[in-house]
Amino acid sequence: MNMKNSFLLTLITCVGFIQCSPDKSVNPIAVVEREQVSSQLMKELAPQLTGTWTMEQLQIKYLSTTGQNEINIRKDTTLTSFATLTLAPALVQTDPTRGRYEGSIQYARKTYPVRFDLLAGPWIYNKKGPKAYFLLEYNFPVGYSAPTEKEAYFLEQIGLLLETFALDTTTGAMTWQGLNRGIEQIDFVKK
Repeated sequence: MNMKNSFLLTLITCVGFIQCSPDKSVNPIAVVEREQVSSQLMKELAPQLTGTWTMEQLQIKYLSTTGQNEINIRKDTTLTSFATLTLAPALVQTDPTRGRYEGSIQYARKTYPVRFDLLAGPWIYNKKGPKAYFLLEYNFPVGYSAPTEKEAYFLEQIGLLLETFALDTTTGAMTWQGLNRGIEQIDFVKK
């Protein structure tokens, strides 16, 4: 490449970068404000979520997956008074903008330890939409392998465990919307 072409390429590149403007959509004040509102939401949710809940209604959408077929779900299904969920804030909270919870699910005379970390949802901006999102997962000690009982397998195949949910709460009631797998919605009533 000769000197004239090199100079011309450099000039065009410089003019191109001069035309670029900084991204004004990321406002540092808005980020700080979002963190403050998220922290406040987590504080407000703690007493609402803490306690024992009955899974009053669990709606499963039929997806024709191998897992659903193995457990004989062949159409949209609603399970009532399905299980009991007990929740409490985890003893160690690592981030004030996220709420960490631990507890257990009691189903068919079996108890499985669970946990999740809440992430604030669009509700913090306009008081509409889900308040938070989370992944419900087992909370076994490090080194413990996942359970192999048929009850645990059932909970996984319907999409209750190892699934992402959107959370909404009202006084004495809670709703989870399933985001990825078979569960459409779970309605909880506080005991």
